[in-house]
Amino acid sequence: MVQRNPPNGDTDTLKYDNDFWRFSLAVYAEAGVAEECLALQQGIEADINFLLFCAWIGTRAIILSRKDIEAALKNVSAWQEHVVRPLRSVRQQIKALTYDEFESFRARVKSMEIEAEQIEQAILFAYSKGIQDAHACADCREAVTQNVKKYIEIKSGSQPERGSDFYAPFLIDAAIRLRS
Repeated sequence: MVQRNPPNGDTDTLKYDNDFWRFSLAVYAEAGVAEECLALQQGIEADINFLLFCAWIGTRAIILSRKDIEAALKNVSAWQEHVVRPLRSVRQQIKALTYDEFESFRARVKSMEIEAEQIEQAILFAYSKGIQDAHACADCREAVTQNVKKYIEIKSGSQPERGSDFYAPFLIDAAIRLRS
């Protein structure tokens, strides 16, 4: 565990290597998941870490309410806006340049971006400890599906349907297969 000051100003201990981080690495590596998440990031500005969070908490048979999702989003919004997105933008700008000499610098920026995402996940993992099991259900698939769809609905402003561009079947299936 590493002592950090979370973005919300509270001094707390964040656990960087946690169940949520390991789950995310495994799920994101599954066929189709990365592409699907990146499409949602591009299409509706979804936060991939938050998509993974919704899936992970669903594997614990917890269905998040809209209020739970909005509160968790608020908890990481400053970190996402002021650290993760700017690092991603810098990395993408460097990639657009055609000089091979910049590749090692781009790789270092990418490494910092991944570390920033791990910190975001540590914040969400710490936040998850305060979510009450009042929304627990017996069916993990239902919880994962509802959580992911609810977040996509919040981001897109509409209900995601099977076959639409804003639906995440690869993520949902991988989360159920690999639940921790």
